[in-house]
Amino acid sequence: MFQRVISEFNKLSDLGINNDDAISYLKAFKFDCELRNLSEKTVYGYFERIRCLALYLNSMNISFVEVSKQVIQEYIISLKGRVSDETINGRIRVYRLLFNFLVVEGLWNSNNPLEGIKLLKTVSKVKPVITIDDVQLVLKSLKTPVFETVRNKVMVLLFWDCMLRQNELLNLKVSDINLDNRLIKVLGKGRKERMVPMGLQTIKLLHKFLIKWRSKYAGEFLICMRNGEQVKQRHCHKIIQRLGQKQSLKLYPHLFRHSAATHYIRLGGNPAVLQRILGHSSLAITQNYLHLSNIDTVNSYDSFSPSNGLQI
Repeated sequence: MFQRVISEFNKLSDLGINNDDAISYLKAFKFDCELRNLSEKTVYGYFERIRCLALYLNSMNISFVEVSKQVIQEYIISLKGRVSDETINGRIRVYRLLFNFLVVEGLWNSNNPLEGIKLLKTVSKVKPVITIDDVQLVLKSLKTPVFETVRNKVMVLLFWDCMLRQNELLNLKVSDINLDNRLIKVLGKGRKERMVPMGLQTIKLLHKFLIKWRSKYAGEFLICMRNGEQVKQRHCHKIIQRLGQKQSLKLYPHLFRHSAATHYIRLGGNPAVLQRILGHSSLAITQNYLHLSNIDTVNSYDSFSPSNGLQI
């Protein structure tokens, strides 16, 4: 993605617009991302959004060093109605990071073009959730005694029981599984390790999978192909999607994590413990993952209403 961004700025050079500084700035920003040990996926996302800005600058024959607050505002206006407000906010956040870095490092001599640029107000949407019955249907459909089917069943159960992110699950190594202590070592966002507990059903299935199926193939990754290679994210997403389609469900990996977190809270789970399981840096982030319906709210209020102790 970085080279694709550079190529967009080189196009302006072909038009006689000097963008040598822009390429130097972006190389410095990329180097800083690497120094901060950001994941490849995070850096890719940054430069994917920077490329979108480069495409706009190309279309307007504007060099990178000419980017001003007005240019950014006009760019944001051009996006309205074409992409979602959440997408626009994602781009604004990355451009803030980029230009703040350039200003702090003394590489940007003009005013910070993102100064005073605010995120768009967005409507908070209710996130969908799947039920434990939905998960049961998917698990029951995975009956064929072949490696791929059992592996997929392990994937579903780990997504649901351990509430893992897709990247976390796919990066699990066999050595990360500790069945005796009922814990999995997970490498999460920001390369932070955490220990995630497993339920008894998950331990039972994992034990069988490791002994009877996974041991037949080489490689270090828990979730792998028959040749021992790691299952890729796109392939994992398609597997989950197809499993859902067979049950008339719209499924994707992160839906398991969000739904399981909601289910955990409904069963009376401790939010602080959930925060640690999910790998969130603050409880405020965890709250964003929880979807409690109106019925949940009413039922909870019936139990703890301040008026319960009144005699009227």
